[in-house]
Amino acid sequence: MNKHHALERRKWVRLTRACNNRCLFCLDDFARDGAFIPVPQIVRELRSGLKEGCRRAVLSGGEPALHPQFAGIAGLASKMGYCHVQAISNGRMFCYSDLLERSVKAGLSEITFSLHGSTPAMHDTLVGVRGAFVQTVTAIAAAVRVPGLIVSSDVVVNRQNVDQLEDIIRLLYYMGVREYDLLQIMPFGRAWENWKLLRYDPVKKKAALDRAFAWAAVPGTHVWANRFTPSFFEGREEFIQSPSKLMEEILGREAMLLAFLRGGAEQPCRGARCRYCVLELFCSDLGQLRSKGRLGPRPAALCLGTARRPPRVSVALSADLRTIGAFFIKHRMTVKGTACRSCAMGEECGGADIHYVMRLGFRSLSPVARATGKGQTGK
Repeated sequence: MNKHHALERRKWVRLTRACNNRCLFCLDDFARDGAFIPVPQIVRELRSGLKEGCRRAVLSGGEPALHPQFAGIAGLASKMGYCHVQAISNGRMFCYSDLLERSVKAGLSEITFSLHGSTPAMHDTLVGVRGAFVQTVTAIAAAVRVPGLIVSSDVVVNRQNVDQLEDIIRLLYYMGVREYDLLQIMPFGRAWENWKLLRYDPVKKKAALDRAFAWAAVPGTHVWANRFTPSFFEGREEFIQSPSKLMEEILGREAMLLAFLRGGAEQPCRGARCRYCVLELFCSDLGQLRSKGRLGPRPAALCLGTARRPPRVSVALSADLRTIGAFFIKHRMTVKGTACRSCAMGEECGGADIHYVMRLGFRSLSPVARATGKGQTGK
């Protein structure tokens, strides 16, 4: 998959609230009741995606392949006009060749397999099912042999597997998988319940992460980073996640965010976990938007001069969440780098525009010097 395809607008459609794994880091555990979403409801979601301009459908769960009409749903999405139909799966159901063959024949374009360990002991411990590793790698081995099917992978990076990350990628590579999506652990669901077991500091594990990201240099491979703090990639800005992908995180928590924005309902996740969350700055903005009724762009970092003077635009409290999210991504998403630590502006500066930093790098930031004497400043 090239970078353009990775950024194409996608419609995420939940097929089930059931899963045959019980991952220690599951973000969706609160929603699991074992239900299969009725096909008419799924069709309505797919139609709404087309109206929104989406051309790629992502079938998710729970575990989407548990749905008794999974292959047919993949076919429906393809016939409705989606040019690419992808499933996010733990792979265990696809170790049965009949389902794999029927799904691809119906119109399934890609399967993203979740593999979280390079050994049965590690993977099975993290997903909570003995024997899951064997079923998942069996499915991957079968899938890579299917002509035309794109096979990709994702790994939830956490304290237990971060030192194995390179081994996981190596295993996938030698099985024929060439795309690896590394997802930083998020403080929701069962992940928060098991936070002491799963939390790690990416800075302290930089060497292990560097070895994993080094696979991006292997011809034909793609390594993606999701939910990592952008400042972690100072000097390697090509790995910073596209800001536009934050919209998936925002819309994935739409009910909770709108309940706060419209009615002031307390966000249950608010508090200690915020500093670990990719939405921390966005949620802070929602608080300001609710109190002020309207927000403009975040002030430009002083060190960038007039080059990044913000435009005169704003977003209103009455706007829908997608519009608010898009405004944040374009006009208020900022980041700080190492140079910012020595800047005289300190907390007065909200940081530099993320798009600017991705284009020119953190090295483009020049801290405002602190006072060197009475009435003097350095530069």
